[in-house]
Amino acid sequence: MSVLTLKAIWETTGAALFSVALLPHHQDVYTVESIDSTKEIENRRLNIFRAAEAIVSELGASQLTFTSLSERTGIQESDLQAMFPDREALLSAMIEHRLERFRVRWRAYESVLPDEPMRELKSLLLSNLSESNEEKNLDSAILAAAASNPALLQTTSDDVQGLFNILAESPLGLAQASILFFSVRGYRLFEQIGICPMTDIQRSEFQEQIMRMARTLYEQKNEG
Repeated sequence: MSVLTLKAIWETTGAALFSVALLPHHQDVYTVESIDSTKEIENRRLNIFRAAEAIVSELGASQLTFTSLSERTGIQESDLQAMFPDREALLSAMIEHRLERFRVRWRAYESVLPDEPMRELKSLLLSNLSESNEEKNLDSAILAAAASNPALLQTTSDDVQGLFNILAESPLGLAQASILFFSVRGYRLFEQIGICPMTDIQRSEFQEQIMRMARTLYEQKNEG
């Protein structure tokens, strides 16, 4: 992402954070103590998710237990179960955490791209193209766990339907928008399971071509 894009994201999100800091002190929800406490809880959950991801990736989904998670994190089993009543609750929380990271990045792209008909579709494509290695590992862990419990993926059903609604309502229509979307997701799947032979230069060229193709298809649609 360019420096200009990062600057724009800060300008759109930083102002909102600054305005929260200026709220009257009687609004206890924004006190330093509560913010620190919330941050501590979120950091603990993130460490748990990372440890769970590592266990599934290294040992397999069947080895993700509260015992193995306690050994990996140093958190007592009773404390883990207070946060997540059972293994399915933990996995569901991991999936929701993954989805929320994607939504945040998607909104960030939308906030900095020009306000034009293709903005939402471009934001969707860029959000998928810019996933981190951590997110790819988390996806692998979730898929491995879902192999023995497909019901876990039900958590994502509404999000998937929402994605397809966006593709259908884009200026390109469902068919052409889906070609772009599935090209990106196929690329990410090969990256996720570690069999993509592309160099960094080739990856960059692929990403540029996807965005160029989106623009070309849109221009051809308008000309027709």
